[in-house]
Amino acid sequence: MPVLTKNIPSVFGRYVEPFCGSACLFFETSNKEALLSDINHDLINALDEIKKNKNLRSLLIDMENTEENYYRIRSLDPEKLNKTDRAVRFLYLNRYCFNGVYRTNKSGKFNVPRGTKTGSFPSQEVFDLAREKLKHAELTVADYKQTLKRLREGDFVYIDPPYSKHGKFTGEYGPESFNSSCIPNFIDELSLIDSRGVKFLFSYRACDETISLLKECYNVETVAVKRHVSGFKTGWNEAKEILVRNYG
Repeated sequence: MPVLTKNIPSVFGRYVEPFCGSACLFFETSNKEALLSDINHDLINALDEIKKNKNLRSLLIDMENTEENYYRIRSLDPEKLNKTDRAVRFLYLNRYCFNGVYRTNKSGKFNVPRGTKTGSFPSQEVFDLAREKLKHAELTVADYKQTLKRLREGDFVYIDPPYSKHGKFTGEYGPESFNSSCIPNFIDELSLIDSRGVKFLFSYRACDETISLLKECYNVETVAVKRHVSGFKTGWNEAKEILVRNYG
């Protein structure tokens, strides 16, 4: 996060994030207007409920953290729940699942087992701060290409796609998610963004092919980061990422 915040442009209009995930960089910015999007309907719905529902944390802490209750809640079909219950299900499972992993099967069903060393929910103050911040954000379920089409001059867009192996379904974000085969076309998208007067910061796994395609046109920096994508600490390691930006 310190590296990312250091790379945010000093002046920009709207903040845009087409793969918003945890939206952690958004919560670190002081900008008043934002567009946050993702293909994960449950995620966007949960953020929307945090934005609108002052009682959301109370609903969450009233729920039993037991194995029986976890699998009962996981078995619920989110499509059949109202907005609040759907958000509660998503946040409950994300808090109490194994290692905080988000993973679905090919049918899009969340299938992570319950964790045994999970923490509690953040304080009400944290929920209140998040709600206040999200008041200035438009939240939408959309493919990243749809969101990029909505960019306008003066925007700053942070682009942090999920990582995946070429041509393989990893199960983490669903069968329609961004993968490494999208990179060549995505680089063309960056050129269009640049031509429209939009500042972008793009972070991704470092590889020689991608770096060679980008370094002649943009500022490219390689950084070392801790990756916690493995379910076990033995798989946690330091990885190389690239930060690409079209501004000084």
